[in-house]
Amino acid sequence: MKILAILTFYHPHWTGLTAHATAVAEGLVARGHQVTVLTTRYSHELARDEMVKGVRVVRLQPAGRVTRTLVSPAFPWAAAKLIAEHDVVQIHTPLSEAPLVAALCRALGRPLLMTHHGDLVMPAGAINKLVERVAFPLLSYTGKSASAATSYSEDYADSSKLLQTFREKLSFIYPPVELPAPTDAAVAWRRELGLEGVPVIGIAGRWVEEKGFDYLLEAMPLVRNHLPGAHLIYAGERQVVYENFYERCLPQIEAQSGHITFLGLIRDPQKMANFYAMCDLFALPSRSDMMALVQVEAMLAGTPVVASDIPGARVVVRDTGYGKLVPPRDPQALAATILEVLQHPAHYLPTVAGVRRVFNTEQTMRSYEQLMERIIATAAGTSRRASSAQRGARAALQALSTGAALQAVTTPALSPVQRTHGGLGPDDHAKLDTLLRNEADMAFARRARTLLDYLDLKDGEKVLDCGCGMGVYIMMMNRLRDLHIFGVDGDVARLEWAEREGVEARLSSVDIQQLPFADNTFDKVLMSEVLEHIADDRQAMREVFRVLKPGGILALSVPHANYPLQWDPINKTLEALDITPIRKPGLVTGLWSNHWRLYRPEELYSVISAAGFAIEALEEQTHYSFPFIHFIVYSIGKPLIERNLLPKGLRDSADRFRGEQNSGSMFNPINLGVKVFRHFDAKNDRLQGDEQTFVNLVAKARKPQP
Repeated sequence: MKILAILTFYHPHWTGLTAHATAVAEGLVARGHQVTVLTTRYSHELARDEMVKGVRVVRLQPAGRVTRTLVSPAFPWAAAKLIAEHDVVQIHTPLSEAPLVAALCRALGRPLLMTHHGDLVMPAGAINKLVERVAFPLLSYTGKSASAATSYSEDYADSSKLLQTFREKLSFIYPPVELPAPTDAAVAWRRELGLEGVPVIGIAGRWVEEKGFDYLLEAMPLVRNHLPGAHLIYAGERQVVYENFYERCLPQIEAQSGHITFLGLIRDPQKMANFYAMCDLFALPSRSDMMALVQVEAMLAGTPVVASDIPGARVVVRDTGYGKLVPPRDPQALAATILEVLQHPAHYLPTVAGVRRVFNTEQTMRSYEQLMERIIATAAGTSRRASSAQRGARAALQALSTGAALQAVTTPALSPVQRTHGGLGPDDHAKLDTLLRNEADMAFARRARTLLDYLDLKDGEKVLDCGCGMGVYIMMMNRLRDLHIFGVDGDVARLEWAEREGVEARLSSVDIQQLPFADNTFDKVLMSEVLEHIADDRQAMREVFRVLKPGGILALSVPHANYPLQWDPINKTLEALDITPIRKPGLVTGLWSNHWRLYRPEELYSVISAAGFAIEALEEQTHYSFPFIHFIVYSIGKPLIERNLLPKGLRDSADRFRGEQNSGSMFNPINLGVKVFRHFDAKNDRLQGDEQTFVNLVAKARKPQP
């Protein structure tokens, strides 16, 4: 790929945004792509055009500054020329020129990826607040015009009014963070500063209002009431040209003279690692923050973190567990939390392996690469199934898990019987034909075959149906093999139904985010249409990874975020009108019912791989369907069955548990209806390759051997 990245500041300028953009650009070059960066020449010492670690950096001369941004008159012409020369454009926002880039990309037919690094939060002042208000519609337009957009976390996106305006285009990709291991120089440095034997609290970053350093200054005297020697050390830039927050904090700083040390901006990564390592705790009491990379860096150096419990900023501590969150804007709570971590450090100390389970640069780069390849393929009018991103997601992802290069494998649309994943033979499919005879939801029938095929079940294996509901999959698995099955679900009423149906399994009501099983318990785990119901899907996936044996298989399905109009016209129309879809079951039980989220391929890939799995297959399924089929099956048919309102003859031809009792007679109106539904579904066995919408994503993943 030829990739153009556009942002206001680039290396050697140093903020979290520039560090992120630099790491992505250099990472894509390392993966064999050609990357150009268009940025500003903010210092006369910088070259106008040079190669930096394989990245071509083009710097435009600015004519002036407006608050945080630099204005370059040559930007429109330079941007248009470079956009035309590249396959895909990535902008790092906030960026004042973002709407112009979006318009140029549309005019020149180039896909645009908007990587958002946080909503624009300006300090007090009429001009600043005007800039903040103007930026919102401009960035919203950019996001809506972009081919795709990324945010650091779903937690932040859910709280961002800006990101909600183009929520359907978002993918969530953790930032790439690399830091060398600390050296013994950290101990010597602490000794030189006279900080041996005293608690040391570190802070880093630009001294701006949104970072909340003033709350830490208020908290420190309270900390010293219990730990008199507690000392604050700061690494970063105090004098920020667009904000005078440091000057406003000077009275607090001067009041703590002797208890605070300023080290200045540290550019050397090794020295920065040693800075973190000599701290007993790293604090970031932000007012607003998308996700500060310094938190991850501190943890990689072995230092626990105290951070504000606000959207985005809390993700690092929440997902790793290496630190403690504190209510925002509360110096007393901040002091108490700092004391808790300093006095009980063993409870919060990070490990590099633990941090890398969540923040893995290789996974981040794969996600960016696949997303860019997908939007290039879509823009070129080629099949999503034929794009290399989707090929990697379907047939070559195991190569990714071992660090090998992507294989260019094309997976044609297969009918259920043609599948070659290895688990089901002809006799198994014949058995499933009978068991699924009553199935009116063709997407369920299709994914059930796929998931059971993925599991490659063997007699005697221990299997967990995670989110088993009424136990339909348990019934089918027991018909296929002699297994030891455990079924768990949070809905007691569903489990009671499973018991009434006589499913053969050990059933229990549990929180899937905290599974009550020992490590390495199960040979196989099935998780069908469950992840979207769980508040913290990443925690649930880590639990599944924990209880699965090394080498064990996870077969999983989720609803697709880009579902067909005919599948659920009501919610699809609401989404098109920017109206919240119907999540609460009632007269209309749509695709969004009781769901926290729907998934795109790259989002599901991120959630599964972040837990440690090697993904062996990821498929999009069911494009064609009978109109309003979801409403027919789940708003009409399901209540009739669950309330036992059908005569026995009709019940035997409609209930998922009674496929073996259905005679198959076409005089039965339900059998006739199912035949019509299957006629529409049959086209899914002969997809043309240019389909854009699907009902489900199904995945096969394996827990690597140690």
